Amino acid sequence: MVSLFGKKKKEEEKKPEKTTRQRPYRELSYPTMSKKVPIGSREFKLFKERDKKRLTWFEFLAKMSGKVLSVNPPDEATKKELESGIAFTSMRITPKDVMALFVLTLMAFIIASVITVALGILPLIGIVFVSAGGLGLGYYFLKYPKNLMKAYRMQASSQVVLAILYMVVSMRVTPNLEQALKFSAANVTGPLAWDMRRILWDIQMGKYYSASHAMGDYIAKWKPENEEFAESLRLIRDSQTHSSSKSEIILDEALDVILDGTKTRMKHYAQELALPVSVIHMMGIVLPILGSVMAPMAAVFLSDMARPEYFFLGYDVILPVFLIWFINNVLNKRPTTFSQVDTSNHPDLPPSGSFMIKRGDKKIAVPAIPIALMVGLIFLIPPLLFFSENPEILFSGAGQHDWYTIMMSLLITMSIAYGIATYFFLSNFQRIKIQGDVLATESEFELALFQLGNRVSGGSPPEIALEKTIDDVKDLSIANMFIIALKNIQNLGMTFKDSLFHEKYGAIRYYPSKLIRNIMLMIVDISRKGVKYAAEGMLTVSKYLRNIRETQEYIRELLQESTSSMTFQAYLLTPMVTGIIVAMAQVIIKVLSILGERLQELSEGSSLPVNMTSGLIGGGSGGVASSISPEMFQLIIGIYLIEVIIILAMFLTKISQGENKVYQWNMAGKMLIIAVSMYFLVAMASTLMFGEMIASAVESIAS
Repeated sequence: MVSLFGKKKKEEEKKPEKTTRQRPYRELSYPTMSKKVPIGSREFKLFKERDKKRLTWFEFLAKMSGKVLSVNPPDEATKKELESGIAFTSMRITPKDVMALFVLTLMAFIIASVITVALGILPLIGIVFVSAGGLGLGYYFLKYPKNLMKAYRMQASSQVVLAILYMVVSMRVTPNLEQALKFSAANVTGPLAWDMRRILWDIQMGKYYSASHAMGDYIAKWKPENEEFAESLRLIRDSQTHSSSKSEIILDEALDVILDGTKTRMKHYAQELALPVSVIHMMGIVLPILGSVMAPMAAVFLSDMARPEYFFLGYDVILPVFLIWFINNVLNKRPTTFSQVDTSNHPDLPPSGSFMIKRGDKKIAVPAIPIALMVGLIFLIPPLLFFSENPEILFSGAGQHDWYTIMMSLLITMSIAYGIATYFFLSNFQRIKIQGDVLATESEFELALFQLGNRVSGGSPPEIALEKTIDDVKDLSIANMFIIALKNIQNLGMTFKDSLFHEKYGAIRYYPSKLIRNIMLMIVDISRKGVKYAAEGMLTVSKYLRNIRETQEYIRELLQESTSSMTFQAYLLTPMVTGIIVAMAQVIIKVLSILGERLQELSEGSSLPVNMTSGLIGGGSGGVASSISPEMFQLIIGIYLIEVIIILAMFLTKISQGENKVYQWNMAGKMLIIAVSMYFLVAMASTLMFGEMIASAVESIAS
C-alpha cells in the first residue's frame, strides 16, 4: 500500500543524501506539461523571453510616432494614467509616444479632409465629419493603454478563484506562503500567472524581505480591482501565523470569501443589466426599424439626399460600430467569474478554422472556408445571373418590382448569412463537443473524488478503494478514468501516480482537463504522507469544487432573465420585424412610383408647371427612378440583420460564458441560420400578402 502511493523503497532510503540539511517543508509537485513555463530561479529568464516578443501593432505605431514627433502629456493626471497602463501591460513605449500618435492621427485626418474637399470628392461639411472621425480614432489611441490594462485585469481576474483554490490547498499541505504562490503561479494561466511570477521575481531579487511583506503590496494592488481576491489573499497570508486547526478554518474562509463575493458582484451586475439590454433593444432594433419605415419615403421624396450609399453607411457601418462600442462598455463592468475550459491538449482537437474527418485509422483536418464558400455560392449564383441581366431593377426605383425580384435580393442576403454560418459551425462544432465533454467530466469529478476519499478514509487499501469507487460512479463518464488507473496498477504494477500520469498509459491522457490534472497532482503529492492525508485531501478538494460549482449555477440563474430576452430578440423579434419592413418598403416605393407617374401625366394635361408636379416626388432630379430600389433596400437591411445577430451572439456569450470564443462563434452560426431563415420566410410571406394591396392601389390610382 505504501509503495502504491509512490513512497520510497527501503533500498532507496539508504542512499546518501546530496544535501547536508533537509528543507523545513516539502514541495508540491508542479504540472509537467509541454507548454508549461518553469517557475523558481528562472523567473528572470521568463521575463527576458517575454521581452523578446515582436512589438504589437499599437507599440509599433506609437514608437514610429514618437520618432517623428515629441509631445508631452497635457497634464499630470494624463501622464500618470498612461504610465500606469503601460507599466501594467508591460508595453515597450512611453507616454510621449502615445501622445505623438494621438496628435499625428488628428493631423492626418484633418489634412485628408481638406484635400478631399479641395478635389471635390466631399462637400465642405465633409471636413467636420472626417475631422470628427480622426478625433475619435485619436482618442481611442490615447485611451488604449488604459483600456488594455482593464482587459488584462479582466483576463487575470477570470483565474482568481482557481488561484485562491490552489493557494489554499497548497497551504493545507505545506504552510509556506512563497511555496503557495509558486504552486498557484504554475497552475493558473494568462496575465495572472505573469503577475504572480512578477511578485516571485521581486521576492527572489530581494525587493521584499519575505513573501508576507510582498503579499502586502500585492493585496494593495488588487484591492481596487477585486476586493474579494485581496481579502482572500490577506486571509491566506494570515493563516500561517495561527495554529494548525485555526489555520484550516481561515483557509476555508478565504475560499468562501471569494465565492460569496463573486455571487454578490454578479447579482448586482445582473440587476443593472436591465437598462443596457433595453438600450440595446431600442438603439439597435426599435429605432433603426422605425427609421427604416421612413427610409423608403425619404428615398423617393429626397432621392438626391437619401442615397443608397448613405443608408449603407448609416445602417451597416455607423450603427453596428455604435452597438459594439456600447456593448463593450457594458461588458467592461462585468464582474469576473471563472476561468474557461482549457482544451488545448485534447488529442482530437482540430486545427483552427478546420474540422476533423476519419479516413480509415487516420484523422484528416478539412478547412471550413472552401465549404462555406460553396454554400454561399449555391444561393448567390441565381441572383447574380438575374441581376446581371436586369441591373436596373437593383439600382433604380423604377421598373418592375415584384415578389420574384425581392426573392432574388433575399437570396443574396441568405448567401452571405449561410456562408458565414457554415464557417462558424464547421470550425467550432467539434470544439464545442470537446469542450462540453470536458465540462461534463469536470462536473462529475467532484462526486468521484468525494467517493474515492470516503473509501480511502474507511480504511480500504487504495486498489480496493478504486475498485469500489468505480461501482459507485459507474454511470458517470469519469468512471473510465478510474478504470484505466486501476488496470495500470493491477496489470502493469504502477504506483498511484504513474497510473494517472504515465506518459504513455496514464489515465489523465484521456481526460485533458487542466483542472482535473492539477487537482490529481495535488492529491498524489498529499498521498505521499499516507492514506489518512490522501483521504483528507480528497474530501477537502471535493468540498471546494462543490462550492465552486454551486456558485457557477447561481450565476447562471441570475443571468437567465437577461440572456432570455436577448435570445428572443435574436431568434424571433428582429428577423420578423425586419422581414415585414422589407415588404412594406416594396409597397411604399411601388405606390409612390405609380403616384409619381400619374402626377407626371396629369401635369402634362394641366396648366400646372411640369417642374412643380415633378418636384412633388423625387426632388425634381430623377424622381422615383433615382430613388433606392426595394431590392437594394432589402440588401442594406439584410446585412444589418446579419451584423446585429453576430453582435447579439457576442453579447450573450460574454455575459453568460465570458471570453469563450468557441461558444460565441458556434452560437452566432446557429443564430444566423435560424434568424435569416425566419427573415426570408416573413419577408416573402409579407410580400405576397401585400401584393394584393399593390394591385388594388394601382387600380385605384389608374381609375
